[in-house]
Amino acid sequence: MTSNFDKDGLCTDNESPMDVTLALLADAANVSQEGKLNILGAFANINAVQFPARHPEMQLVLRFEASPAEAETKKHLEVKVIDEDGQAVSGFGGEFIVAPATSGQRIRMQTVMRITDAIFPKPGDYTFAVMVDGKTEYEVSLSLTLITADEEKNDGD
Repeated sequence: MTSNFDKDGLCTDNESPMDVTLALLADAANVSQEGKLNILGAFANINAVQFPARHPEMQLVLRFEASPAEAETKKHLEVKVIDEDGQAVSGFGGEFIVAPATSGQRIRMQTVMRITDAIFPKPGDYTFAVMVDGKTEYEVSLSLTLITADEEKNDGD
């Protein structure tokens, strides 16, 4: 297998594949009318007093960059939630069309995926594997911790 470093010339934007440049979990997020990404309460840990634990709502925030060569092509996005034993506990996905290219620059897109009533069977580390066309492009880590009811009262949330 060769890489762009093996070539005589420099890598151009047209040779770079689609990338996930940002992925995180947050309490709330949206994309404004002007295209600004607003994120509130990014987190990587959930405390729960019992398991299975149910989290009422969270947002998976994603930002993508694509080569102009990928403009207006269909992509398959899949997110697999995997526990620390490597078992998929849930997942979701869908299709999207890459935005049109403007002036030969890399295409930037962002989305906020609302996740409601997520169930986590046991405490431990979970991974949200973000896959584009079957290839893992990014992984978001989330730890679930078992706490006592007294600890929950002092948590501040």
